[in-house]
Amino acid sequence: MFKKIIIIFIIILTFLNFSSGDYSPILKKNINFSNDFLDKTKEINNEFLKQKKLNSISKLSNSYQVSKNCSDKMDSILDFSNSDATNMMMIMYSGIGLNELGNYESCLELPSNVTQYCLFEGNFDSLTFFIGVCYPSSNYCSQDDIIGLMTQYTILNVLQFEMSFNASNNLHCYNNEYQTVKIQSNAGTWVLTGISIFFLSNIFIGTIIDYLLIYKLKQYRKNYNSQHSLLNPKNYYEPDSLNLQDSEDFNQIEITKNNERIKDLTPPFYGFIFDKFDKSNSDYENNKLVKYFQCWSLIKNFNSLINSSNPKGYFQSLDGIRTLGTCWVILGHTLLFSIDGFGLDNLSSLGGAFGSFSFQVIFAGEYAVDTFFTLSGFLVAYSLIIVLDKIQRESTTIGQSIKFWILYVIHRVVRLIPLYYFLIFFSMWVMPLMGSGPIYYQFETFANAQCSNYWWTNILFINNFYLNECYGVSWYLANDMQFFLLTPFIIALYRKSKPLGWILAVTLMIASMMATLAVSIKYKIPTFFDMLGTEAEQLSPHPTSQLITNIYQKPYYRIGAYIVGILIAFIYTDPKLSKKVRYIYYLRTTRYLLYCVSFFITFFLSYISFDFYHNSINFVGNWTTIQKSFYNGFSHTTFSIGLSIIILATFYGYGGIVQWFLKLGIWKFFSKLTYSSYLVHPLVIAYRLYSMTNFLHYSTIEFSILYIGNIVTTFAAAFVIHLLIEKPFINLERLIFSSK
Repeated sequence: MFKKIIIIFIIILTFLNFSSGDYSPILKKNINFSNDFLDKTKEINNEFLKQKKLNSISKLSNSYQVSKNCSDKMDSILDFSNSDATNMMMIMYSGIGLNELGNYESCLELPSNVTQYCLFEGNFDSLTFFIGVCYPSSNYCSQDDIIGLMTQYTILNVLQFEMSFNASNNLHCYNNEYQTVKIQSNAGTWVLTGISIFFLSNIFIGTIIDYLLIYKLKQYRKNYNSQHSLLNPKNYYEPDSLNLQDSEDFNQIEITKNNERIKDLTPPFYGFIFDKFDKSNSDYENNKLVKYFQCWSLIKNFNSLINSSNPKGYFQSLDGIRTLGTCWVILGHTLLFSIDGFGLDNLSSLGGAFGSFSFQVIFAGEYAVDTFFTLSGFLVAYSLIIVLDKIQRESTTIGQSIKFWILYVIHRVVRLIPLYYFLIFFSMWVMPLMGSGPIYYQFETFANAQCSNYWWTNILFINNFYLNECYGVSWYLANDMQFFLLTPFIIALYRKSKPLGWILAVTLMIASMMATLAVSIKYKIPTFFDMLGTEAEQLSPHPTSQLITNIYQKPYYRIGAYIVGILIAFIYTDPKLSKKVRYIYYLRTTRYLLYCVSFFITFFLSYISFDFYHNSINFVGNWTTIQKSFYNGFSHTTFSIGLSIIILATFYGYGGIVQWFLKLGIWKFFSKLTYSSYLVHPLVIAYRLYSMTNFLHYSTIEFSILYIGNIVTTFAAAFVIHLLIEKPFINLERLIFSSK
């Protein structure tokens, strides 16, 4: 069983590569514990219990001093002849053994001048453990005193001979007035606060302008200033007259049977403002300042979000793929991040779950990012081919062409960076101040472990080349930006010579797969779901985890899926080739054969990890290095090829129930939130986990509820930041460059 736990911990690290290079410091600290440690812990627990049995609840010998004031207070608490309810509850709310957290919330409900809750975090033989106690308040006991008390009344009495304790490093204490670690704000906090106030001010002004000058003014003109307005006496008293009948105004008039008015239609008191606008004859709707503020309007941005119209050339099926891919990412991270914070109290239970067939879909989450790469490759290549063909027909000059390529890059940068940069610095400077809980102090480490030194790599979109990566999920954005900058060269060659364009694209795809295969063989790299590997792989001269991170995040190993997307664009935009492919889908036999091929590829690769666990001994698989290397080299690109068969089917109007499902109208709303969801979901999950007051417990039902909660909360947060940050900058980019 202990060996299984070891494997489980290490396999969970698989998901870490799916989200980041270094996103879980606690997980890393908990990976390398061994059977020797567990046996030693058993021995320590038994020794401690033996001593406690002999000494009942009295203090044990210790080498850490306790002040007389604190010691006397603790003695009075343990004096059962004094039937004080608070004293009894303090004992009940305190832990004794490893990972016994006591009761944080109940302890804080006691008077702050009497009690405090203290959490001890220690690390012994690479295993992180916690002990929570409800002890006398800081009026009686300092943090050094608390350490002394814990060495008398908890398992630290035994561990003190194996390790040293330091109150400033190991102990965090709270009361009902201060329920979290006091993290100080810095200059970055105030800068980001100022930026947020600027954004909110623009949103407020923009929404007011949009409501008054656009919506209310149009309504005012309609009701009071037009020839059919309600102030026209004939219209007002004769609703059956020809100039009103069947009009919208007719329906707004309330009359009695005698055509008597029952409603006061006097213009509103603020009507003089609208009259001034009309008399000034100014084209306020096209005023640049008004248009600027309208970019921030909640009314405009909300209407845009819920608008269901599809422009020409819109690929509706991609909405479903994009949304489901995002949910797949959150599924994997829900399990991975559950190891953070306090973690799980029943890691051994995951052993059975990892070996179940249905659980493999979580391991297959590594393909969700390949799905995004494929969609991005197609959309970028398709747009470029269409636009460049139009430019060629218009016979543009060299200067105009240069201008186009500059705007090509600017558009992408403006589209990505505002929300991306805001969330990076928000997680570093603001979120550590927002939460509470006994372990929330770890959120600052989660957010700042790498960002404090490597944030600039994210600014330049080169963070995927650094092991110490800031904002872990952003490695995907770095790759996508690098592929985006490479695509014009492929498209340029394709437009000069379609065969050469195909050759270049296919060569890059094959080279990527072969390079991954070669590196995997040379360095004996395990698969993503086999982090432990064989003994030979562990003796490899390069750290396995680092090499897997390198392979997983580096553009030259991940470009295969993106190239598949480019090839889909080649097929779809080439009239002759597209006609042939459409005919292949038109033939029922070949169409269903392609469906079978697509299903086999995607299903086989998603669930092949079941074979590894099914035939493993203590979760150490019997795959050879060659088998693992071929999986590493070909799986990601091959999965994208299988997916592309279905994508093309939906483009040509085929796909049956799959096409119907992917084109459901609901996906369009959520697909507009996928970028925000992808960026914000790590913060949503981490905030919840670091706010815990106890360990998570794994079971199918509890994990499912946790996942659904993460999905709902993530998309709710994405909805807010889309309206407040993402969409306004999209509008600003269109306002500035729309004419260009």
